[in-house]
Amino acid sequence: MESMTGYAFIEKNNEQFSYSVEIKSLNSKYLETYINIPRIIRNEENGIQQVLKGYFERGKVELNVDIYDWTVSKQISLNAELIKKYYRELEAIRKSLKIEGRLDLDPVLRLEGVSQRERSIISGKSLKELFKTLEEACKKTLQMRKREGTATRTDIMNSLAEISRSADIIKTKSRGISENKVRELRERVERISQGKIDESRLYSEIAILADKIDINEELVRLGDHIAKFKSIAKENGQVGRKLDFLAQEMFREINTISSKSNSSEISHIVVDVKNNIDKIREQCRNVV
Repeated sequence: MESMTGYAFIEKNNEQFSYSVEIKSLNSKYLETYINIPRIIRNEENGIQQVLKGYFERGKVELNVDIYDWTVSKQISLNAELIKKYYRELEAIRKSLKIEGRLDLDPVLRLEGVSQRERSIISGKSLKELFKTLEEACKKTLQMRKREGTATRTDIMNSLAEISRSADIIKTKSRGISENKVRELRERVERISQGKIDESRLYSEIAILADKIDINEELVRLGDHIAKFKSIAKENGQVGRKLDFLAQEMFREINTISSKSNSSEISHIVVDVKNNIDKIREQCRNVV
C-alpha cells in the first residue's frame, strides 16, 4: 500500500551552476503534475513530464527546479554605434542647457540596448546530471510515500479489526433480540386470542417478523466485504479507489443492520462501526 503524500528536496552543484530539485506529492483522484522550471530548460518540460509519469501513478505531484550561482561568467557585448548616438544627443543637450563640465559616460552605458549579456547555455553533461537528480528526487518521494502507506495500512487494519469485533458482538446480541421479539409476539397473540391461537397465522406472523428483524444476511455480506478488503490491501498498484468502494459497501450494510435491528444497544455499537468506517474512507482517499 502506498500513500499519495510524499516530499523530497535535493540540492547539488555541477561545473556550471548550483541547483535544487523539490517534489511535493498530495492526494488526488488522478495523476496531476505541476512543473515549475527555469526558462533556460523550458524545452525539456516534456521529457521531465515523462519522468514524473514513469514514477507516479496517482496523486498531485508538484515539481520545482531552481538554477542559481552560475560559475561561468556571461560575456557582455557593447553596441558602439548606439553609444555614440546616445553620447552625441546628450552632449548636444548639455551644450544647449549650458551645463558646465564633461559628460559622464557611465549613465550612457546603463541605457537600454547599449550592453547585452550573452545567454547562458546548459551543457549536455549538466542537463544529464539534472535529470539524474530528478529521478533521485522521484525515488526519495516514493520511499516516503511507501513509508506513509505502511503506517496508513496499519491504521486501516486496526479500524477493520474493530469493525470485525463489533460485528461479532452484534451477531451475538441479535440472536437474543430475535428470540425476545418472537416470544413477545406469541404472548401478545395469546392475550388477544385468549388462548385460542391460530398456529398457522402465528407462524405466518413470526415469519414476517423474523424477516424484518433478521440481519444475518447483512452480517454475512459485511464479513465478505472485510475479507475482500484485506485481500485487496495486500495488492500492489492502485488500490485506493477499490478500498474506498468497499468501505462504502460496508457502511451500507451496517446502516441496514441498524435500521432492521430496532435495538438501542446495537445502535450504539453501530455508531462505533460507522466511525471506524469513516476513518477508513478518509485514509483510503490518500492511498494510491
